[in-house]
Amino acid sequence: MKRICAVACVLGTIACLGRAADPVAFTPTADEVVRRLVEMDKRRASALAHYVSERRYFAENRKFAKHAEVDVQESYVPPDQKELKIVSESGSTVIRRRVIDKLIEAELDAIRDDNRDQTHITPENYTFHLSGSEKSDGYSCFILDVIPRSAKKYLMRGQIWVNKNDFAIVRMEGSPAKTPSIWTRRVRFVRRYEKHGEFWLPASLESESEIFIAGKSTLKIEYSDYRIEPREPRVVSASR
Repeated sequence: MKRICAVACVLGTIACLGRAADPVAFTPTADEVVRRLVEMDKRRASALAHYVSERRYFAENRKFAKHAEVDVQESYVPPDQKELKIVSESGSTVIRRRVIDKLIEAELDAIRDDNRDQTHITPENYTFHLSGSEKSDGYSCFILDVIPRSAKKYLMRGQIWVNKNDFAIVRMEGSPAKTPSIWTRRVRFVRRYEKHGEFWLPASLESESEIFIAGKSTLKIEYSDYRIEPREPRVVSASR
């Protein structure tokens, strides 16, 4: 009987160790997820030399039945060399000048030295809460609530979905930490990312705004045709 009990204890211990080593069963803390996210973002950034991509902006105001489309070519060299060249445009001149042009200006402003840190999802900018996990766009993800530490213009308030394998952001939803203007009552956005080789890059952005007098306005950006130049051929993998 003692021998049977001893064997049972050993088997039970092995089973427990197996469950502890199982990455599916392991649930990290919010701090652990963020630590890996920041680490992997740095690795991917250091591996990227340059990319060129195409994007299309589509903005619409339903109240005044106005819309505009603008095609843009992007050239980016990390961390702060970005060129956004308008290739073609059509539709409302007012929307192109006051909405899409302003977005392009804001994106270029965001990579300046004094603003660039605001665009990073880091403990310096946010506090985090792990609210669950689910699949997003086919990937198993951790869901984190993100709360800005200050009301700066390039911070957000909402949630992010972090890929469990690559520790990359798959999706983010929320609103700006700081209201863009006194005329804007509400802004909500959804940004999605997709994997290109070892890199995770923007795939789409959808935004809806409630603007005083003008009413509801929508914006969509679609990113495509990435041509990526890595610094060296290597595989970036998440450390456990």
